[in-house]
Amino acid sequence: MSRLNRYYLAPDLVITYPDGQPHLHLPSVKRTFKVDWKVCEIISMFSSEDTSLQPIFSESMVTSIVEHLVKNGILIEKETDYNLTIEQIVAEWQDWDESSWFLHLQTKDTKFETTEEGRLKNVEEFRKKSSPAPQYFKCNCATSSIKLPTPSKLLDQTLVNSFMKRRSCRRFSEEPISLQNLADVLFYTGGILFTNDTHSYGIVAKKPSPSPGGRHSIELYPIVNACEGLRSGVYHYCQKHHALHLIEAEEDVKPFLYDVLYGQDYFLNAAVTVFYTSVIDRLKWKYNTSRAYRLMHLETGHYAQNFLLTCTALGLGSFVTAAFKDSAIEEKLGVCGVHEVAMYVSGMGHIVFDKTTRSDIEYGQVLPEGIEIRLPIGDHS
Repeated sequence: MSRLNRYYLAPDLVITYPDGQPHLHLPSVKRTFKVDWKVCEIISMFSSEDTSLQPIFSESMVTSIVEHLVKNGILIEKETDYNLTIEQIVAEWQDWDESSWFLHLQTKDTKFETTEEGRLKNVEEFRKKSSPAPQYFKCNCATSSIKLPTPSKLLDQTLVNSFMKRRSCRRFSEEPISLQNLADVLFYTGGILFTNDTHSYGIVAKKPSPSPGGRHSIELYPIVNACEGLRSGVYHYCQKHHALHLIEAEEDVKPFLYDVLYGQDYFLNAAVTVFYTSVIDRLKWKYNTSRAYRLMHLETGHYAQNFLLTCTALGLGSFVTAAFKDSAIEEKLGVCGVHEVAMYVSGMGHIVFDKTTRSDIEYGQVLPEGIEIRLPIGDHS
């Protein structure tokens, strides 16, 4: 058995037991193998530092299993050049634990059909095997519905001003925002501009925020602290009807926010904090690949940028944070955490302006003339 020293295990090999049976994953090549305990026994020999270990099977069986493992890239010959990039990623990303490099490799270099002929063929095959598209919105308006004002045109602001003045705000006054402000921010973040019935993918919604494949998996849940005309509590934004559904009224939402935002107390005076979720089945229906996990985050970022720029155009302060307790938020919103998951948090409110001069600010070398830049407040900047 000394010849077994010629091999080592692929550095990105991951073993899982989703159905009680071992599955070998090689995320770098997107391959999965369902095996039995005998294969795991052989693999364990290569993961042990004790070279004196002997297999409990016949030499012919060991040879056969090893040959299959080598053929499928699970065992690597030591004299063979291997992909050093994969080894580097696995070695240097260890501080982030295995989930980071596994996800990165599993979702890297996903194939997309780019030729017109291939695309049309794939679309036709998709139509034949696909179930109807999931509904592109959630609506609880039959239970309760609070109609929001028609969005305003934001005529007093330009895109350049929003770019120049957008800053993360961590100091809010306790002054309520108007219902019109809330309506504007929700609409320009996740409101529907129009829908159309497509040849292959059913009815799709078009919004101010872009979405992979027009699937729009994101749902918005405003947590209202201080907004004119609304009770304090937890709401859902119905994009279909531009309306709010009250999930739970709460006299004071700050204790909940303090807990789920890990004690980031500088956000507690925000007038409204918005939780973003992703309804995974909407993306999975079209993109049935692990790459969709990246798409969820990209889409959330598109929505959040619209949120920030709209708040800035309205003269409101805004923030985003990824430091939150997913499970606690999902429980509060009444979502399962499987088909719909927490993704991001943003908030808005009236700004407490800093009257002092910032001596530590160094402006960029290239700025448009005559444009005012809103300086961040010194604390927590």
